[in-house]
Amino acid sequence: MANLYDTLDASVLKRPGQYYLTDIKICSYRSGTDDSEPDKIAIDTMVAEVSIYESIYNKTLSGNLFIVDTQNIVGRMPLTGNERLEFKLFTPSSPFGYDFSEKSGHPMYIYKITNRVATGPRQQAYIIHFCSKEMIQNELTYVPTAMNTSYDLMVADIVKNPFFLGSNKNFYFEPSIGLHKHVFGQDRPFDAIDQLSKNTISQKFYNAGYYFYETSRGFNYKSLESMLAVESNTARPAVARFRPKPSNIADGKGNQDIKNEMQIAIDYKIMDQFDQLKNLRNGVYANVLVTHDQFYKTLKTQTFNYEDEYGKMFHTETNKNGGREEEKGILPKYIREGKTLSELPNGTIYLASNTSKRHGDIQRPDPNQILQRRLSQRLSFASLKLQLTVNGFTGIQAGDLITYEMPSYEPKTGGEQNDNDVYLSGRYLVTSVRHQINQANKKHIMVLECQKDSVRRPYPQEINDTFINREKKKEGIIDIYEFDKILLAGLSSTFK
Repeated sequence: MANLYDTLDASVLKRPGQYYLTDIKICSYRSGTDDSEPDKIAIDTMVAEVSIYESIYNKTLSGNLFIVDTQNIVGRMPLTGNERLEFKLFTPSSPFGYDFSEKSGHPMYIYKITNRVATGPRQQAYIIHFCSKEMIQNELTYVPTAMNTSYDLMVADIVKNPFFLGSNKNFYFEPSIGLHKHVFGQDRPFDAIDQLSKNTISQKFYNAGYYFYETSRGFNYKSLESMLAVESNTARPAVARFRPKPSNIADGKGNQDIKNEMQIAIDYKIMDQFDQLKNLRNGVYANVLVTHDQFYKTLKTQTFNYEDEYGKMFHTETNKNGGREEEKGILPKYIREGKTLSELPNGTIYLASNTSKRHGDIQRPDPNQILQRRLSQRLSFASLKLQLTVNGFTGIQAGDLITYEMPSYEPKTGGEQNDNDVYLSGRYLVTSVRHQINQANKKHIMVLECQKDSVRRPYPQEINDTFINREKKKEGIIDIYEFDKILLAGLSSTFK
């Protein structure tokens, strides 16, 4: 896929942050004067700010409007949490955007009002919160039956079946392996999808576990590795390249270069760079899985080694040919008191049932192929988190890949200077997008939360054990009663 910003027409998009926000209406649950169509009120002039949020960790779209109300819409309509919301948001010349209109899109549903305050004698302000219809529907129904097919088709049925979510939106899915029988315990649809997501294995990729989420283009059900690659040996191209450069960039003719200026990072923040205690506690680098088969009365133990598994999956960083890479993981290769961290699995032990013959000869997911891979991969992504604030563009969606050139803060030495961080620069997965529209400033920005599970340049390796015998050994077992006696006798130097 080419850079998404190349689809923009500079003759239409005149400045970074420009947007089209139109036809903002609230649809009442009551009918209008002709008793056939719902009562609608246009609120374009009352909307001061708009926010829309999507994330691979959230099931549906959501957002809010900051309203300055001089017509008492909240009381006159009235607003009760049973209304629909219509509007359209697009970046000029982009084919991608948010269509929440009734005629050509999918209206959102108002579910809450907060922060309602008086701002003048005849004026009030409040925040209207909205979400997708499917979030409301999820609270109204449950999945009562057993299903017998592949997990991807089970999720498709839950999404599309009018007895469950009954969604009219597109559903993009990655085919999964195996035919399974799953019995639901009267679970809400999203809870049922969560159960399936944990055990779904891709037909094409080595990783395990899927994500279910909504973007402006519809619902998605796919694995992390499919977000990173298009084939088992081909990395997925990045759709944008962001960098921290001055604004007002001009092309060779002195004209403002809108496409490049749209990819300037207004601000950035490294939210997390590593959390070694969290990774060790959850067995990211090494762990043990004990499975129990109640039918055959057997126990099986399997160890997970991060270094052995790393090269079998795609990661955000690739080799020079766009293939899988074995040397760019988040764990440097070094010896720690005789072993690497990947050789110390006993700190984290997982237990799982692997009982066969539960549904006759129906295949059930094997935790030995799922649990350890899934947990290590997901927690590896949580180790490197970047937040970018950039000019708004409705073409970017959660689940896209981007690149970011992280600034380097090394002092200048007079020699050749590398202006980019050699480890944290590179490819990132966009895990969430928050669009923010400020009507007063006529400005659209978006906040991207991005994660990566590898580094652009491999961390330095070390073959010498630099940890062993690096601290003074003390006896350290002290009876405080005896210690108090020694203190009183003035002999405390004994324990130094």
